Amino acid sequence: MRDKLLLIQEHLQNAPAILASKKIAAGFDGFVDSIVKVVNTKTESGTTEHFETIKQFGDYISAKSGSGFSLESEEQLLKLGGNMPIMANAMAQLGTGVDCVGAFGLPSLHPAFAGMHPSCTLHSFTNPGFTTAMEFTDGKIMLAQMTDLNHANWAVIKSAIGLQKLKDIFSDADLVCLVNWSELDHSNNIWQGLIDEVFTGTGATRQFFVDLSDCSKRSTETIKIAINLVKQFGNYGKVTLSLNRNEAGILHKIFVGSNLSEELHEVGNALFPMLGAATLIIHTSKMSLAWDAEGTYANQPVFIANPTISTGAGDNFNAGFCTAQLLGLDTGASLILANSSSNCYIKSGESPTLKVLDDYISQLISSSL
Repeated sequence: MRDKLLLIQEHLQNAPAILASKKIAAGFDGFVDSIVKVVNTKTESGTTEHFETIKQFGDYISAKSGSGFSLESEEQLLKLGGNMPIMANAMAQLGTGVDCVGAFGLPSLHPAFAGMHPSCTLHSFTNPGFTTAMEFTDGKIMLAQMTDLNHANWAVIKSAIGLQKLKDIFSDADLVCLVNWSELDHSNNIWQGLIDEVFTGTGATRQFFVDLSDCSKRSTETIKIAINLVKQFGNYGKVTLSLNRNEAGILHKIFVGSNLSEELHEVGNALFPMLGAATLIIHTSKMSLAWDAEGTYANQPVFIANPTISTGAGDNFNAGFCTAQLLGLDTGASLILANSSSNCYIKSGESPTLKVLDDYISQLISSSL
């Protein structure tokens, strides 16, 4: 572990020049997030207690079955949201320029996206969705209103952005990030459009990073089509597929069978040969695992007792992993940098800079002595 940390620190010293030379393209979502805590009780003295855990909140709701009731939420933050904008913002904070094709607002950008990093170039094709993110100590509940996003397909994107511009953005990219597949009704249509009209006839030198997001609501047939498209992307570059525990469980049921092991290693061992990705990641708040042609890797993130924010932690994990890959780090070291990026974000509420990441890695090195 210490050797990996020293290797990461060495790569971070050369990171500014390397990352500045990379071309990143990302799509296709965009949300405005309202981060809230749900009120449990209020005292006469004015003290407010919030629901601490999802289980506590769920038990409260279940006990109200058969009657009507109301809930009060307290907004903690209104911010730009969506997996792609948060991930792109995090990568830009680390020193890369990112072309973002997403739902940022039409005819003008929504004010929430004025906070995007200046190294992100926004190409908007529709209006953003809106998400209420209820945060608890053991997770979060996301309530999304999709508005115009549900109607956005490849034809809409081509009409708004222009095919030649899309080719300029995606075909020459060193890294293509395709995230939040599950939230866009026409994701498969969009991915097929990229393959048919942008990547066909190009080489296979680029990297793809794919995150399905929570695909619980998508049908088995739709998910199978998505995985077939992931395999097709492999004809045009190296594909990394990132999953959380829930997503891995859904894919395991579809492609392997219903006997889902509690052990993430066993889940990944069964899934990796089935999904057609060069690298498979399965990450939770307690463990991150990855598989590639060279072997299997594991890294346990440092536990954060009192997180400042949890919404966006996975996107910062993804940004850290992709940054490590752009720097030439192997999959095992990339997992460490991914967890480090996520932890920095959870602790501070802000995506880390290279200096913040370097300081964090230094702390890990010191604690490993």
